[in-house]
Amino acid sequence: MIQVTNEQIKNIPLLHVVRHDLQGEKLPTVFFYHGFQSEKELYLHYGYFLAERGFRVILPEAKFHGERQGQISATEQAAYFWDTVTANIVEFNELHLELVAKGLVDEDRIGVAGVSMGAITTLGILARFETVKAAVSLMGSAYYEDFARELVAAAEAEGMEFPYDVEARISELEPYDLSKHLDRLGNRPLLLWHGKKDDVVPFKYSEKLVDTLTLENLAENVEFVIDEQAKHKVSIDGINRTTVFFQKNL
Repeated sequence: MIQVTNEQIKNIPLLHVVRHDLQGEKLPTVFFYHGFQSEKELYLHYGYFLAERGFRVILPEAKFHGERQGQISATEQAAYFWDTVTANIVEFNELHLELVAKGLVDEDRIGVAGVSMGAITTLGILARFETVKAAVSLMGSAYYEDFARELVAAAEAEGMEFPYDVEARISELEPYDLSKHLDRLGNRPLLLWHGKKDDVVPFKYSEKLVDTLTLENLAENVEFVIDEQAKHKVSIDGINRTTVFFQKNL
């Protein structure tokens, strides 16, 4: 039986998914991050598939989303998109340390994954924390500064105004920008899944990352899966590949 509990750790709401017979054991653990203007519950199927195979799965609620949205509007969510991403990254460290201290997480078998904004979060976590042993990016971008400028240009073209100095904020993303710190990937296994027709997070970012890693001889443990027809939606194949990837690498 799969057990799903809604918990709070360090005041961060999350879903904790684990097989009932393994709930008190130290387990390989996957932290899974949801997409923009979504919420953790909508990604519970990832937790179920992974938990079936013996993983502990933690699905945190992102800042300004779901239980944490409060009175934040959709426009404010967009304006503070990168604040949400960087908060996810900082909070990952808090969550993983707390769960390790409780004896629930095998510190040598920690994985991170996510969809869209969650995939962007995942790539930023790789840039910051060596404790992650394997990661899956489903429709993400490691090119924080480049993608941020692209998002700003699109938003301003639609008349959106930002309540801060945009360039100053973008410059603050540098420590989380994996594209600027490729050596931090090391030899850690990484699965990149992306639809070629993605109209939200452009496919070009995953393609560029793989090409660059290949040129720099850093792609030995990188798996790149291209869905020729997919737009901004992960296929059943992408979900299954995520599960198989963690079974193999954690």
